[in-house]
Amino acid sequence: MTNNTNGFSSDIRVNGEKLDCVNSFKYLGAIIADEGSKPEILVRIAQATAALAKLKTTWNDRNIALNSKIRLMRSRVMSIFLYACESWTLTADTERRIQAMEMRCLRKLIDITYKDHISNEEVRNRTRQAIGPLEDLLTTVNNAN
Repeated sequence: MTNNTNGFSSDIRVNGEKLDCVNSFKYLGAIIADEGSKPEILVRIAQATAALAKLKTTWNDRNIALNSKIRLMRSRVMSIFLYACESWTLTADTERRIQAMEMRCLRKLIDITYKDHISNEEVRNRTRQAIGPLEDLLTTVNNAN
């Protein structure tokens, strides 16, 4: 159980045993923390990035259409990231991190590195040209709330 941030602490007992007070805990796969949604979002970004890395051979395969790669990314990578996003409270920092994660994924799919000095807007335009309109990830998270 977490204590609230105003310093109030309650003594809860179950079968005569006092429950420990913690700053965060995991419940149904989501991190509940005193500091809000940031720890959960950072963990989800790390898990989605790991899933993205596992599919490296798929992203590098020139025989797979970009449309198929994006559908695969949305189903295998973004679904991991979006788990329990309905309960997130977003700040400017977490919004920036979400946008950066999405751009990392799109750049990986269309084989553009940051060294190429291509703007995020150009990456989005190239993606739209290949598959049509695509809702950005931050909009998806905001619509879930």
